[in-house]
Amino acid sequence: GNVRIKDGGGNIKYLPDAILKSNVNAFDSFVFENKIEASINDGAKIIRLEEFADRLLEFKENKMTLINISQNVEFLEDVFMHKGIAYTCAVCKTDYGIAWANENGCYLYDGQRVNDLLEKGGVQIIKESTWRTFVGGKPTIGYIPKKRQILVASSAGTASDGDIYLYDLVTKSWVEGDSKLTDGVKQTNFVTDWNGDLVHAHSSGTVLKWDDSSVASSNLLFG
Repeated sequence: GNVRIKDGGGNIKYLPDAILKSNVNAFDSFVFENKIEASINDGAKIIRLEEFADRLLEFKENKMTLINISQNVEFLEDVFMHKGIAYTCAVCKTDYGIAWANENGCYLYDGQRVNDLLEKGGVQIIKESTWRTFVGGKPTIGYIPKKRQILVASSAGTASDGDIYLYDLVTKSWVEGDSKLTDGVKQTNFVTDWNGDLVHAHSSGTVLKWDDSSVASSNLLFG
């Protein structure tokens, strides 16, 4: 999604809101004619694509579009306004589905519905104002598979205060962490490494592994 490609006449076309798909058994081979355009000319570009089961989640700046890819012809299934993302680091895949965060909340698509993780049993457990202040406009999110937890940090790519929110997918509860990441430095996005650990780095180049408190590690391996 959000690509530049040559058309049949050799002209380079920029398709900010289109998705290109490959032919069967022709992986990583795309042509201009194989386009999926769920919502075109809406003034928003595709930020990220994620798949779960037989659905494709198309994230734009102001909305998330759910596309059914279970058949030969893809079709638009639903549109979720105000549930878009500004940066690709705001989405992660979990055992339970696709999780993402923006200034309006934190969400989980479980294959059937979009769940607002800031609510539980119809009761709001984190205020909108509290969440919006914490997020700071550029949240980053990661998944800890060993504990089935989602970690949300604020202001990725800028100097932040290192505060986090941690969501447990089993107990469906949040805990707040004060300065659990390094304060006052730029943070990278989170990734899950070969060993199932959540890791990230900050501006000094130090790589950190999350284990309830981030500790420096000098022997991480990256494939």
